[in-house]
Amino acid sequence: MYVRKVSEQYNVGEELAKDVFTVDGRLLIPKGTFLTDAIYKQILKWEEIGILTGQKPKTVESLTDQFEALKRVNQEQVLFEQSIETVRDVFIDMREGHGFNEEAIRSTASNMVSAIAKDEKIGLRLSRLWESDDYTLHHSVDVCLLSTMIGMNLGLSGDEIQSLAAGAILHDIGKINIPDAILNKRGKLTDEEFQIIKSHPEAGLKIFQDGGIPLPEEQKSCILQHQEWCNGQGYPHKLKYAQIHLFARIVAVADVYSALTTNRAYRSRMDHIHAVDILNKDAAGHLDKHIVSTFMNRLRDLMLNTRVRLSTGDEGYVVQFYQESPLQPTVLVTDTLHGEKLISPYLVHLKEKTYIFIEQVLYGKI
Repeated sequence: MYVRKVSEQYNVGEELAKDVFTVDGRLLIPKGTFLTDAIYKQILKWEEIGILTGQKPKTVESLTDQFEALKRVNQEQVLFEQSIETVRDVFIDMREGHGFNEEAIRSTASNMVSAIAKDEKIGLRLSRLWESDDYTLHHSVDVCLLSTMIGMNLGLSGDEIQSLAAGAILHDIGKINIPDAILNKRGKLTDEEFQIIKSHPEAGLKIFQDGGIPLPEEQKSCILQHQEWCNGQGYPHKLKYAQIHLFARIVAVADVYSALTTNRAYRSRMDHIHAVDILNKDAAGHLDKHIVSTFMNRLRDLMLNTRVRLSTGDEGYVVQFYQESPLQPTVLVTDTLHGEKLISPYLVHLKEKTYIFIEQVLYGKI
């Protein structure tokens, strides 16, 4: 295989005169960095796969730009909160026997699809906005966003994605009659309590059946099959891979990821990088390997430039992920453990230096 030996723009021993960006605007190496042999070799790899740009992308510099960025965040929060309120109203109506507001769910799903189509990162940002109260409602909207992202990256059609989004919102509707004392219990569930939790897929489908409410088969599958495992160890019917609808397999992946990255009554949320590691391990038998791989590949791109603190106390940015070992990315160290900016940032390959690990993800701009 041909490997480039020389960069046309950079040389070992030089100090960068300008920032180095990816083609989609992520900062990889700040100006002023001294190009060590290790950093230069990494640049050769990036140039080889074509992710570097010679032009500085548009940045948020003016007050107008800052206002627009703030307005975008506020709009996202309003969308999220309005969606939750809509889902709350629909679920309460169904619990009280007032029928199913299909149009409200369809409209909310459509809004979620539009939001993800504009910016896939919204699913990563919004998962950090809510707490454990009303978990089922927040989780339903979160799973809708994540399922939509997965569906788009799997190449589903527009109509399929709309239906998937609606099914994802409804996947946990069977929990509306489960007491909050069980749903929000901080300690370990008793065997009896766990059986009540496990009844929610069938209970959800029964709500529609008893009410004579028609629902597309793929959305019924999201409700009934999202807890089925590809290895046949799930519930309620211990179905195996080929017996589980594609939409249910997508929702299952989104369901696990959402549960890991949001606060629960009994534990704090996990950062995205550690959640990806668990998701990767679950793919061994629990989840659809292809769906997990597709989702992880997209997450890997979206989470580049995530700021992290290493076990050494140094801080920097993730510049390269590896699907087989998501907890061991390549990190560009920019700050010392004392908070001092490095004149010459350097790369740390955690796959090679296994005694160093990510201690904390420092959430900034995603």
